[in-house]
Amino acid sequence: MSYFTCLLATLGCIMSQIPNMQTIEYHGVRSTDPGGRNGLRNPERGWRIETLIAEPSGTKIWGRSSHLNGRVSPEYNENWWILDTDRYKPYGLTLAQTYCYLDDFVGKPISDEKLALLQKSLDNIRKRGLKAVLRFAYEKDMDKRGGPVLDDILKHIDQLAPIIKKNIDVIYVLQAGFVGAWGEWHSSANNLEGDHANLASIVAKVLDILPSDRMTQVRVPKYKRWVLEQPILGGKHQILDEQTAHTGIPASRIGFHNDGFLANNTCGGTWTEPPLYSNPGNPEFDYMTTESPYVQIDGELFWADIGGKVDGMRAIERFRLHHYTSFSIAHSYSEKEGKPFSIDEWIQTPLTAEQLNKAKLPISDDYFKDTFGNDVTRTVFEYITDHLGYRLEMQKATFPSVMQINDELTVEAELINRGFSAIHNPRPIYYVLIDTDGKVYEFPIKDADPAKWQPFQPNDEDYKPLTHKLSIRSKLPQEIKSGWYQIGLWLPDAYDSLRMDPNYAIRFANRDVPWWVDVDGRYGINIIGIIEITK
Repeated sequence: MSYFTCLLATLGCIMSQIPNMQTIEYHGVRSTDPGGRNGLRNPERGWRIETLIAEPSGTKIWGRSSHLNGRVSPEYNENWWILDTDRYKPYGLTLAQTYCYLDDFVGKPISDEKLALLQKSLDNIRKRGLKAVLRFAYEKDMDKRGGPVLDDILKHIDQLAPIIKKNIDVIYVLQAGFVGAWGEWHSSANNLEGDHANLASIVAKVLDILPSDRMTQVRVPKYKRWVLEQPILGGKHQILDEQTAHTGIPASRIGFHNDGFLANNTCGGTWTEPPLYSNPGNPEFDYMTTESPYVQIDGELFWADIGGKVDGMRAIERFRLHHYTSFSIAHSYSEKEGKPFSIDEWIQTPLTAEQLNKAKLPISDDYFKDTFGNDVTRTVFEYITDHLGYRLEMQKATFPSVMQINDELTVEAELINRGFSAIHNPRPIYYVLIDTDGKVYEFPIKDADPAKWQPFQPNDEDYKPLTHKLSIRSKLPQEIKSGWYQIGLWLPDAYDSLRMDPNYAIRFANRDVPWWVDVDGRYGINIIGIIEITK
């Protein structure tokens, strides 16, 4: 072999180990892009509907349990909320607040019929590609009549445990519930909330039946402090930080649901302690501010704007400050209450980039542009729809344009979370290669944790967006063949039962990152580019 031949062979070997790399930059969604003014459908975030579940058809109901086109129905029908899931699809709906009332079973076991109805409702949640914000309760008003004792509740949780465990994949969060009016831990007939040990026993039981990486929620921040101070949950009130979040300790598994969002100066009784009530400086307000980056936060307005109309920009700033993951579309909205209230005003209120920049709020690339680069006006409602929970926007990715079969696949991507919160439930992440026949090759990214994809560093008063990197270096599988491949990012549900359902996979907020679903409807993958693999 000549020197020149040896040199060529050596150079060929070296070049085969240095793929021809390319860097692609991506852009946000414009108003005139397909679906640009619709909510991006992503699991475990955003607007939620609200409904009763697990009732026999025709059961006489109470209050605002059903609203269809502004009309109140006096009888329960499972189709109530199923129709709502279709109605609110344009808002990116993936969550349903589901109330299951157990008032018929005070002093006795839950009937087999009731348990079967609960399973039926959860089956329907699954069929619609949704997840439940699930709450159990007994008392439907504040009249303090006929409520359970602690023993009733604990026995009922034991009865419910098998169904909860069977359906945990479609339960986004199991709220603490059970005590008092609407399960909010106040006004209970037997004053259960008066003894913090009672509340701690319930929370301990709820946490015990949930997987160690799943959360519950309480109505008021101080309730969390009350239960953590009880011996059954460790006897110590510990405030979460970046190191203790998502570690499985009780404090890391209790979030909040503010059911009086910006209602009067106490958020409907969420923080009643001075000073300043619903503002920084109030100890309970600050407690929620500190912990909200690390736990699930849900909320709702009061019905019919009781407590006053809520300004849209003020709502947006509070959503950002307290990292809201989900919020009710049922409260203070004409479609559910028959006349206009706060949400109707949010739908009509224009919003500009200047307003958001002044408040240091996140803005996606070209969010206020049309296809031709002209300025457009968005609305408060659109912005809330797009930014509740997480909103993942690819910035750029570097990967080979051409590589050989014996090369390592080397990829690095950067993304920004433009939403109000991180992703709290566990979620795997994969780079994938898709051949021209639709076969998918998976490459897990083992060192990435979406729970750490904060939109900004907690306590950063400038709210500077954080950049998160996804890197991989992996050998190609032996069976892979030469040809053209799409490369993508796949973020499926953590549960095997939902892993191959694109309804539960995460989609990026980019106009130039196509969403690919295979012909069998199993994968939902974000396509970031094309690679040629040669022999």
